[in-house]
Amino acid sequence: MKRSLPFLILLMMVVAACKPTVPSDIIQPDDMEDILYEYHIAQAMARIEEGGSATSDYDRTKFFLAVLEKHHVTEAEFDSSLVYYYSHVDRFKGIYTRVSERLYDEGKRLGAAVGELNRYSQYSESGDTANIWKQETAVMLLPRPTKNRFDFVIKADTTFKVGDSFTFQFMAEHIWQSGVKDAVVCIRTTYEGDSILQTVNHLSASGTFQLYIPANRTLNIKEMRGFIYLPNSDESADVRQLMFVSQIQLIRFHNKEIESTNENESETVEADSVQRVDNIRRSAPDTPMPDNREGLRSKSAPFRKGGSSDGVDARADKAN
Repeated sequence: MKRSLPFLILLMMVVAACKPTVPSDIIQPDDMEDILYEYHIAQAMARIEEGGSATSDYDRTKFFLAVLEKHHVTEAEFDSSLVYYYSHVDRFKGIYTRVSERLYDEGKRLGAAVGELNRYSQYSESGDTANIWKQETAVMLLPRPTKNRFDFVIKADTTFKVGDSFTFQFMAEHIWQSGVKDAVVCIRTTYEGDSILQTVNHLSASGTFQLYIPANRTLNIKEMRGFIYLPNSDESADVRQLMFVSQIQLIRFHNKEIESTNENESETVEADSVQRVDNIRRSAPDTPMPDNREGLRSKSAPFRKGGSSDGVDARADKAN
């Protein structure tokens, strides 16, 4: 054991030496974390102080420069460090993950309404309310090709029910020097029969974001495809722009009322089928008869492809 200890120490030293380090002229990760944390706190203070006035850009710049001055960092040093971290996204993502956690904890300490994001975390995936998100929960988006879009796909399984509704939610932090800040969030929900519901919204500020996908009372979901897209609003490569998305969740809500109604309708159909078999007098008119105007005249005939279920129901009521 005593002989192996020096070897272990030597191995740890070799691993530490091989680990890539940040150049000395770049703001180090711990310092960058503190600056970014205080930057976002300052931006929130600027939004509160400005009250939506026309001096918003000036106020934000003023607070930002105050943060840099506190850490004895110039604007040029900050920008050059950002350029470095842009090309080391994994390292930058780790820094921003810690920043996001600190912002969340600070908001909760001050009584901000941030608890909504973790409200459903304790529910099981098979329950009536659950967070069904299984992909990465934090992404860094830069307004540059291949780095400005995050795509995802959710395939339906046996836990999905007719009448389910969904909320896609996350936290977003921006660093935005100039240009239009307008991220796009889109989810396309495909149902049985390839019916599609597309839900789109725009995101132009930091904070908590939610996108609601309403329930479909009659069709099962096949899949959900979505993306978060950050367009390039300024062609200058020197302009600092980024959006960090964290605490991504997709909350599914079962609608017990719709589920109960569908079960009752299923029981009614089964009882009606049995009655028709036993009732010999009704067997003749119930036999499918071709009709050039209305297709099959039987009320027990299946829906025609591309037809309207309301039209079939109306004909069935008339037959009754």
